[in-house]
Amino acid sequence: MTKRRAPWSKTVEAAGVRVRVYERVSGGPLYREVRLGDGAKDRKSLEHRDRALAQQQAKELARRISELRYAGTTSALTLGQLDSLYFQHRGPLLSRNRKKASQAMVRLLVEHFGRDFAVDDLSQHHIDAYVAARHAGKVRSPRHRGDAVGVRAGTIRNELHLFRAMMVWAQGFRASGHRLLATNPFAGLRLPAERNMKRPIATQARYEALLEVADQVDRRGRFRAVLVLARHTGRRINAICHLRASDILRTGDQVLAALAEAGRDLADADHFPNGGIRWPSNTDKRGYHAVVALSTDARAALDVYLRQNPRVGDAPLFSATQDPSRPVHKETAGHWLRRAETLAKLPKMERGSWHTFRRLWSSERRHLPAQDVAAAGGWRSLSTMRSAYQQADAKTVYEVIENAPAGHTEDTPPSQTAKAQ
Repeated sequence: MTKRRAPWSKTVEAAGVRVRVYERVSGGPLYREVRLGDGAKDRKSLEHRDRALAQQQAKELARRISELRYAGTTSALTLGQLDSLYFQHRGPLLSRNRKKASQAMVRLLVEHFGRDFAVDDLSQHHIDAYVAARHAGKVRSPRHRGDAVGVRAGTIRNELHLFRAMMVWAQGFRASGHRLLATNPFAGLRLPAERNMKRPIATQARYEALLEVADQVDRRGRFRAVLVLARHTGRRINAICHLRASDILRTGDQVLAALAEAGRDLADADHFPNGGIRWPSNTDKRGYHAVVALSTDARAALDVYLRQNPRVGDAPLFSATQDPSRPVHKETAGHWLRRAETLAKLPKMERGSWHTFRRLWSSERRHLPAQDVAAAGGWRSLSTMRSAYQQADAKTVYEVIENAPAGHTEDTPPSQTAKAQ
């Protein structure tokens, strides 16, 4: 008779904290167990059977528990403690994608500075050393694409902006009766700036070429409708992908109900001749809710799409292929766009994707009141819209060059002309 093996069990200790990983049944799924301060035990399934991975996860958990336990009890807050506390308390308030991106950035900071780095000691030297390491490729994200060694200054600046935001959060957070940080170490420090920003902009000709191959990319019509909305609403691709059927306001009653819900003047419905779109706050980058009128072209495209793909209620307007109950992911929309560019034999725009249409939409409306353009396109900062989205065009620049203001001559400096007037 074969002797039955006892279930596997291993206790891992790190930084004075013990975590046990074990099997309930020999060869079965693994679990982890942590003893809490009051003697209670916290148990959780690891949902896998990899013993080496389980031990690695146990060490990571023990280290994080230790960092949380001792945060606020010493004068020096470490980067590891800041990382653990920030994502324990602030993490649940972040969207899934935002949290994932932020954690990836922090991993780069930890790789360079180390978890034991005292954040109070941060200086310009440390910032410059991190920038140099990122530029040289010594600290590199696993998702870094291409053969280029380093990254652009704008990417590094975003990572350091997150680091600074974590410092600001630590100033207002208390642990063991003390603020994690008394002052912000980032005060007075210089961050890298992108000198030659690449913000490509689409053209109407490029849009029309993509429309011609749209049905080859996605026969269900999702890509075509998404493309039209990107061109005629100026909205971010993530917000477009997450629209629900009920967000498309095709009747007067639906428009009135959406305006009332948003606290808007119901008389505004007179300016929604083609219906409207409700842009929910939970899919907006800044968390704002908006109800905006539809253009004629956008309404026509949506009518065609909804005839081919009937949708009602809270069902995703553009559903994922594998799971119709979920909206299509923006990465899938990015794949569609690249596929369409290939089919249309369009040159690849460096650092250009769906945002090129947002820039086009905004730039075409430079002559209109900025406040109204921002409200229609979903900007909250007029300066951001003007500096990052509304771009100069070659035709207007040439007109500026050829048409000097009246009264200015080659022999009369502008300052003297102004005084004379």
